Amino acid sequence: MTIMDERAVCTAEGRWRDRAACRGGDPERFFPAATAGPEYEAQVAVALAVCAGCPVRPECLTWALALPYGLAGGMTEEQRRDERARRHGRRRTCRAPERPAGGTAGEVAAAGRAAIRAGATPRAVAREFGVSERTAARWAAQVRSTRTSTGAQRSGAERRAPLAMSGTQSVEGHEGR
Repeated sequence: MTIMDERAVCTAEGRWRDRAACRGGDPERFFPAATAGPEYEAQVAVALAVCAGCPVRPECLTWALALPYGLAGGMTEEQRRDERARRHGRRRTCRAPERPAGGTAGEVAAAGRAAIRAGATPRAVAREFGVSERTAARWAAQVRSTRTSTGAQRSGAERRAPLAMSGTQSVEGHEGR
């Protein structure tokens, strides 16, 4: 390979960002401030409109597949997860439950916890269900707590029967007589 060939490869592969449509723009537009609802959708649309006309979108997508957050390569986080799975010959067979249309707060919370149990991140659940990330994080903590209290992730010492004490109190982790 000649020096000219090496420069061409470097320019074509390593310098694709110089030709990107987003170059010189505000990078924050690719990290929406809103987490759900119409404002989030509008922010995503603005970012993806930049990507739609980009001449180096395929190169960007190859790079973006390793990114956990933000919009890049013309895709959202969820779309990139699906694309990674597709490229690795896997299919995401377990789709997380969606927000129940017209559901009560309890029904939405139950569906949100089910989505987290199915593997969705709290951030994705917050966006999909139109709740704050704090609420989704609370649901995730409840899911972890439920798993622990049901013995799914408890150690042998934690599974022992509580020792009955006076009246209604008990001490966890001790065997009875």
